[in-house]
Amino acid sequence: MCEACTKLLNRRALLRGAIIASSAAATTPLWFPDGVLAAQQPRERAAIGHNSPTAGHMSFNTAGASAARALAKLSSATAAGLVGTRIIPADNPNALAPPPIVSRKQWGADESIRVDNRTYAPVRKLIVHHTASANKPSNPVEVVRFVERYNASSRGFSDTGYNYLIDHKGVIYEGRAARTYGPKEAITSEDSRGWGVVGAHAKGNNAGSCGICLIGDFDLVSPTDAAMSSLVAMLAWKASLHRIDATASETYIDIYGNRRVFPNIAGHRQVGQTACPGSRLFKLLPSVRNEVVRRAGHWGPLVVDIPGVIRSEVGALRSPDTSGSGSGSGTGVTSIVDPGTGVKLTGYRVLSQAGTVYTAGKARPHGSPSGTAAKTAVAIANSTTGDGYWVLGQDGKVYPYGVAGFGDAVGKGVATDLTVTTSGSGYWILMANGDVYPFGDAGRASSPAKAGIAGAARKMAARPQGDGYWIVMADNSVRAFGAAPKLGAPTGAGNLVDIWPTPSGKGYWVLTATGTVAPFGDAVDRGDLKRSKFKWAKPVAHLVGTPSGNGYIIANTEGAIRAFGDAPQFASFGSSGMKCVGVAPAFG
Repeated sequence: MCEACTKLLNRRALLRGAIIASSAAATTPLWFPDGVLAAQQPRERAAIGHNSPTAGHMSFNTAGASAARALAKLSSATAAGLVGTRIIPADNPNALAPPPIVSRKQWGADESIRVDNRTYAPVRKLIVHHTASANKPSNPVEVVRFVERYNASSRGFSDTGYNYLIDHKGVIYEGRAARTYGPKEAITSEDSRGWGVVGAHAKGNNAGSCGICLIGDFDLVSPTDAAMSSLVAMLAWKASLHRIDATASETYIDIYGNRRVFPNIAGHRQVGQTACPGSRLFKLLPSVRNEVVRRAGHWGPLVVDIPGVIRSEVGALRSPDTSGSGSGSGTGVTSIVDPGTGVKLTGYRVLSQAGTVYTAGKARPHGSPSGTAAKTAVAIANSTTGDGYWVLGQDGKVYPYGVAGFGDAVGKGVATDLTVTTSGSGYWILMANGDVYPFGDAGRASSPAKAGIAGAARKMAARPQGDGYWIVMADNSVRAFGAAPKLGAPTGAGNLVDIWPTPSGKGYWVLTATGTVAPFGDAVDRGDLKRSKFKWAKPVAHLVGTPSGNGYIIANTEGAIRAFGDAPQFASFGSSGMKCVGVAPAFG
């Protein structure tokens, strides 16, 4: 069938952007190629308690109107940009029916290259993209598969970056994996409570947004009527489901606490330095917004405190939750105030060069030197128990959070690394000139500077016994001091960028810039990036081992994280744009 001969969406009518009463039925048809989704019909969200009695249009009944007024009242302060709410309303039970969607299984997603860590946040923004690839490809499914491979294997994302993709025939494909679905459930790209899985489609704006990507390059040509029809249907469904006003521009709070205002339905170029989604498609967005409002209605503003509610989930995809209690054990706020035991690895803390400490998993943020008189941050460290940490500035200043400070090396040169004793009652500061300064119960040993070893010192790892340590030098050697055994360093594997000791103190792992992890002594090889399918655009930089000694994580200079062995895979900060200078495990 020739899609050009099938009149699906009257683009001229769309361009007129007529706004009709929001309770009017959506009448624009969806068209799919013969044989595609033949057995699939638009499905209600009955599996999670959502049943639209008006499938295909909004119904403003008394309860719905009361809910809308309550939401408007709830968010009156947030609308003024004063505060973001952590009280997230349930999905609209009278939402439009979802369009048919081709599942990951149907289009043949390679689940082996996807990482089993996901992050969820309430959906407040809808962002439109294009692939900037060839228009009207003969095999759109292969383009969808290529996007998955490129995002997960070449760019280092945990999965496909987009939540959905749409081809020129109007077929909608499931993008990033959110969970498994029941046989009659819509593919929502959300968890069972209705929070969207965070993708990697709009740098700095991924949490709380849904990325919808049209296949093609729309700088010189316009999308097909079929593609536009499906785009409008998808946007209208999401807008009605989450009570998003398609023509409004509301405040958005990103995971770093930054605030900005941009359209609730935005082109990628409106939130990033890019030409996406192409000039032709971008010019259609004002009319698209009007059509979405016609179908989904206007809603009051709701500004969400994304940093306060975002949550992570690891392990296999969850099955549908029919209990009505949601898919997690809390909103993220609950996990933050859970004190834990102080001995279980519960997350990671990631330090930016600007001094901001970001958290993943259930790691609790106790503070950071960002915004103070701190010099450039260079390292973050903690002991193997407890819940505090120390941040080291390039000037040698130590900033303690949730723990005691024992001194610093201000005025002694340029600091490069900080290593904490097992007890947490002391630490060593490594200087670029090879000096080592012990504080608290940190044992004293020699150093490259005292031993007359030339060259800059990069990283340091101490034996858990506190009687010795290893130092990585700029010449890619590993020097042993005190009781630390001389074990050597890898050759021909690239520059050495980090080192981590084994629990016994009889070995260590060394990370190279090529992504290779080289084990020495009793360290066990658990794999690395060099031998995996995952590739990063940003340089490899950090290595953190687990308390058992049977695993580790690798992080790059942007905070992207990959886990190996028994290391848990918590949220990754890939594409964050930060300059990551350190990663530390968190215990709770």
